[in-house]
Amino acid sequence: MKLIDTHSHIIPYVDDGAKDWDMSMGMLNAAAADGICEVVATPHVLSESDLLNDEKYVSRFTELKKRAADAGINIKLHLGSELYVQPYFDYRRPMATLANNGRYFLIEFPMSMIPGSIEARFFTLFPPKYTPIIAHPERNGTILSKPRKALELVKNGAMLQVTAGSLLGVFGSQVKAVAEQLMNSNAVHIIASDAHDLTRRTLTLRKAYDYVSKKWGAEKAELLFSINPDKVIKGESIDIGEPFEFIDDSLRMHSHSIMDRVRSMFRQKSP
Repeated sequence: MKLIDTHSHIIPYVDDGAKDWDMSMGMLNAAAADGICEVVATPHVLSESDLLNDEKYVSRFTELKKRAADAGINIKLHLGSELYVQPYFDYRRPMATLANNGRYFLIEFPMSMIPGSIEARFFTLFPPKYTPIIAHPERNGTILSKPRKALELVKNGAMLQVTAGSLLGVFGSQVKAVAEQLMNSNAVHIIASDAHDLTRRTLTLRKAYDYVSKKWGAEKAELLFSINPDKVIKGESIDIGEPFEFIDDSLRMHSHSIMDRVRSMFRQKSP
């Protein structure tokens, strides 16, 4: 069973991920030891101008591939991006879609909320042939307070990518509970590392894969850690299914507790 990671911050000097080349290599070595065979580098892209002026990302990714090959790290590397939601992106740009597949793109909302102006017209922001994969929905303030918002996104054609660490409790019990509710609701399509470093947010998936396999079955684990990620990289069709009405809004915390949690996460993950 091959593990494929479609969300990582392994390119140094471009965002809040790897701090230098040594950290990049350490993250890739950890991935290889964990059994990960393919990784998509997804640096934060915060604006249209960043996407249009992609030379720094491409040149450092090219160097990353060379360094990994020279070190004998047997992982296939791809370039993509994590797009911070904007009114417009040129999805024809090579970095806009994962592994330049021309179809699937990874997008994130502000950590504290899904702005109402964006939510109302989210599916008009990109051409119909493109499919958004929403990064870490279980850590978004709006979805933490009303998890059914995530189901609405899926029903309208979005895919959800949950962070492996969320299911393992890395981001706290509330995030873990919402991530599990999304799993129980058949609303999760990919699980990825969202790796940033060598300690807390590592480029590893095996522990989460084992957890999912035990709790939801080996077939579901293979779908989320291997089959769907492979199809995304190749730009192939994915049946995202119909989510179940399983979300329990009684899980939500008092609003001040949610915002305290979100502020803490935002300090840990500021682009």
